[in-house]
Amino acid sequence: MAQNGILDSSEDEVDFPPNDYIYRPIDVFFVVVGIVTLIMDWGFDITTAYNHWCHDDFAWFTLTVIFMCSSSLVIMVVSLRWYIKDMSNDKVPPVSKCKWVARVLILLLQLGPLIRYYDTLTFGLKSRWYWRRGDTHRQKQFYTWMLYEDADSVFLRMFECFMEAAPQLVLQLYILTQIPVTDDPSKYGKIWRYVIFFGSVTSLVSLAWGVMAYSRGCRFTQLEKNNISLLGSFVIFLWHLFCLAARVTALVLFASCFRMVVMWVCLGHWVIMAACLLLCRAFREACTSIFSEVLMSLVFGAVYIFVFLNYKDEPTRWKYVAYYTMWEVENLVLLVLFLLYADPAVWYYVPAVVFHLMAFALGLVFMGIYYTQLHPSKCALPVLPPPREQDDLIHSPEEDAHQANQTEL
Repeated sequence: MAQNGILDSSEDEVDFPPNDYIYRPIDVFFVVVGIVTLIMDWGFDITTAYNHWCHDDFAWFTLTVIFMCSSSLVIMVVSLRWYIKDMSNDKVPPVSKCKWVARVLILLLQLGPLIRYYDTLTFGLKSRWYWRRGDTHRQKQFYTWMLYEDADSVFLRMFECFMEAAPQLVLQLYILTQIPVTDDPSKYGKIWRYVIFFGSVTSLVSLAWGVMAYSRGCRFTQLEKNNISLLGSFVIFLWHLFCLAARVTALVLFASCFRMVVMWVCLGHWVIMAACLLLCRAFREACTSIFSEVLMSLVFGAVYIFVFLNYKDEPTRWKYVAYYTMWEVENLVLLVLFLLYADPAVWYYVPAVVFHLMAFALGLVFMGIYYTQLHPSKCALPVLPPPREQDDLIHSPEEDAHQANQTEL
């Protein structure tokens, strides 16, 4: 799995399989919420696209559909490649021909993340079923397989978030800023405006949830690290929810005055971030080729337009300081340009700027709460299984083979 070797999160935000290997109701909760937020995001996007079509806004309709389809196609290709790679690994669960056909059909229907979530739930619930019956070997086997699928699902969700939900969020909020100044202000009634607004809120929640799930799950197999607690996960969610809201607000306000120039701002940020990652050779240890390094640098560069994710298992304090300093300076420049060139008569002229400042401050507060009070290092490490059992169950040939097989996209 690509993310097991490449997408290292902070050493402060990593998980490990519990020493009892029990799949708990809270684990089911996180998967179910992931499914629900994903479906809601898709539903509102489809409704919004239909809305633009009905109002003859074909430009908005086209952009909405492009964002939806481009991310789905990338996820389909990446997911299919991972499935094909797993065929050559006899240590992963066997897959019947019928299931292969179902996989292909589901991928063609652009529902790739859902099948990953389904497999995660299936393996997890089977592990719990064997646990209740006292079959420890099968319990831990299915739990390990669940971890693989969970890692894949959170990584694919990250693709979906920053290739679809993030640009969709900026686009739809920008459209809301333009509706009052159209030639026909009554073109969009209150209901359709609420649809666009709640669709934007759903995209924002989906983004924050995706980042939190990534932080919680992508390093789930690190034995030496403590789990992120439920409260810690919630605080991480709020931290990124408010920071993302602040970032999106700055981009939308700037776009309301300068329109397509915002794309050049995002492109410049992307290029700078990707170039820095390449110059630092951030993924040289995880990737097997220069092409893979370039690809992963481009992926993370796009993510860094909106949020910071650590790419190595190492301290993050100064990385966050550097990133958020540059990030907020850029946001303030965008806001100042908005205040200089926007019409002061628009209703959001002052409220939106105040909202940005408050959201960013709240995001930093929740980040501080997490690192000072809820950081995994604040908790004592639980008792681990005997060394022999750890070797057999965690560093087993099937895990090593699986990680080696999926070291790149």
